Amino acid sequence: MDERKFDLTCLGNLVLDLFAKPIDHFPEKGCAGYFDTLEMHPGGCAYNTGVDAARLGLRVAVQGIVGMDQFGDVMINSMKKESVDISGVCRTAEANTGFSFVMVPEDGQRRYYHTIGANAAFNMSNVSKEQIIQSRAFHVAGASLLPALDGTPTVELLRFAREHEVLTCLDPVVREDSANLILACIPYLDLFLPNNDESSLITGLSDPEDQLKFYLDKGAGIVGIKMGEKGVLISDGKKYFKLGIYRVPVVDTCGAGDAFVAGFIYGFLAKWDLMKTAMFATATAAFCVQSIGTTNAMPKAENVLGFMEKRKTPLIIQT
Repeated sequence: MDERKFDLTCLGNLVLDLFAKPIDHFPEKGCAGYFDTLEMHPGGCAYNTGVDAARLGLRVAVQGIVGMDQFGDVMINSMKKESVDISGVCRTAEANTGFSFVMVPEDGQRRYYHTIGANAAFNMSNVSKEQIIQSRAFHVAGASLLPALDGTPTVELLRFAREHEVLTCLDPVVREDSANLILACIPYLDLFLPNNDESSLITGLSDPEDQLKFYLDKGAGIVGIKMGEKGVLISDGKKYFKLGIYRVPVVDTCGAGDAFVAGFIYGFLAKWDLMKTAMFATATAAFCVQSIGTTNAMPKAENVLGFMEKRKTPLIIQT
């Protein structure tokens, strides 16, 4: 029996999201556009994955940074309500809390503007290594959006976690100038779950199968290439399969990738086989997209399992 205090420590960016819907096109300069609804929700990769995992039933700690502004208050209070340990969340008066303006069209495939804000100040001196040691899994969420930690510091943290027998996982948000930062981390990852677009920038390869092989050859343990409506490509170097999606009404795709990661970590820690773990992660993503906001629709794990039992199994192509 693992007696560590936490199942998961999730380190990464913390962001307040403002969702506007529907926005299907941009007005010309000097002209106005109109939308129907405006909602404010806590977000950022660390928040999304951490809160989703906590709702599923894991004991979760989040590490990150917010400003001393009202948006920071919202983030802190929201994590408290979600029973997430926030002892590793710092506050700074030097910058405002990270912020995203999310434009959600009728089909749910969002666009957004983002400012890193306080996340730029989070560095090694802010990281609680003791909390990482006390966790069964350590996840870096939104790598490349923490400029003071990206690259060598992140590699050091992943190596440190592995030395203490902590499962390592990373989910990137890749920009054109950050691919090398991610590449350096891959040999130290037990789980790596990027999407197809991110992988194109990281590897220079467009085919998901080529991307998958690239990461496995670089030393990653289990790799999943998320492909949106086309499902996910999964391999641990031995088993290899493509899994489709659960067909549900799509309201907003924000946070679906983070929900998938939370579900995958849950299944991995539960010691399920790779297929069940991937199906569970796919189901958690299906819950996410049915509501505006990144975490609002996530239920307990038993509800996700009940959903899986009642719904048609996603198409599986085993090779």
